Amino acid sequence: MEEEHLSAKEAAHKAMADISGPVVAIALVLAAVFVPAGFLPGIVGKLYQQFAITIAISVLISAFVALSLTPALCSLFLKPHHIK
Repeated sequence: MEEEHLSAKEAAHKAMADISGPVVAIALVLAAVFVPAGFLPGIVGKLYQQFAITIAISVLISAFVALSLTPALCSLFLKPHHIK
């Protein structure tokens, strides 16, 4: 913000442009790992099914929050710092 003289909203937008790709990639990789584990047969498969669904849904909710609500909150908290 100080170096490029950006407002809080512009700084949050610029930071999200850099970080949104990795957040989406991590969410997709974790979903790709845990969703197939939910289709294992047998007693162990039933245990993994509950675990896999829980983890996959929580990862997707976390990615949604990281991409939508967190930047809005950061733009409210960021304040320019003036050195005297």
